Amino acid sequence: MNKVLVVAGVTGVGKSAFGVKLAKLFNGEIISGDSVAVYKELTIGSAKIKPYEMNGIVHHGIDILTLNDTFNVRDFQKYGRSKIDEIIERGKLPIIVGGTGLYIRALLYDYVFLDEEDIDLTWMDGMSNEELHQHLYEVDPDQADLIHKNNRKRVIRALSIAKLNQKSKTELINEQSHDLIYDALILSCSMPREVLYHRLNDRIEEMMKDGLLEEIKHAVEIAGWEHPAMAAIGYKEFKEYFSGNVSLIEAMALAQRNTRRFAKRQITWFKHQMPCRWVDMSNEAEVNRVIEEVSVWMSR
Repeated sequence: MNKVLVVAGVTGVGKSAFGVKLAKLFNGEIISGDSVAVYKELTIGSAKIKPYEMNGIVHHGIDILTLNDTFNVRDFQKYGRSKIDEIIERGKLPIIVGGTGLYIRALLYDYVFLDEEDIDLTWMDGMSNEELHQHLYEVDPDQADLIHKNNRKRVIRALSIAKLNQKSKTELINEQSHDLIYDALILSCSMPREVLYHRLNDRIEEMMKDGLLEEIKHAVEIAGWEHPAMAAIGYKEFKEYFSGNVSLIEAMALAQRNTRRFAKRQITWFKHQMPCRWVDMSNEAEVNRVIEEVSVWMSR
């Protein structure tokens, strides 16, 4: 099987820089494994890698669409696999860098997409968008995080799958994932929680200084709050601020809280869903050990 290196794990720990370092060391090209980085208009809130930070390494899957388009896990699987083939044909190592676990899993494993099934949707008629989304959050929080409450069709489909199968869509996707289709070494990056949370809180403040509010305003003018990407953490928390219902301080605090909670869920998800080699990014000796392990894996 073809080798694919994955730099996944928790938000805000330095995956992008680590991916670039590994690409330099092992002749790689990077495919973004982030569901929001595909959009040209969403840069600050997505913590998208800056051109100068790429250090000459080719990056795929960044700024490939506008908010006039949408991009889902099936699209990513098709796009990512085509890029893997192209990179391998050039004699280079494909490196997936990002924290959208479902996207990465869909890329590396072979399974059938459940939302291709014909499911009866009539049982939810009459429920409001808010009611449906809250119900989804109770049965499948991972899907609720990915789907905006106003994207009624996708919310209903995720709920219908759960009702039909007595399991959440996320659980069913995980169960239908079979063997890895690549020789994949999956690095899952994290760091001690107290250090991580401090970094995440600071990151929201830095985003504000960099112009996050202007970015959100521009994105909403283009696509509205109903666009799936606007449900991403770092964006959705400011909807009530723009509506005049909360203060800016309250919106920022909500974004910080949700980012911390998201990081916690990422840790749990990667621990249970893929065979990961965990990396403490705050420990330089540990990072160097992992680089040696990658070198050994490459030589096999």
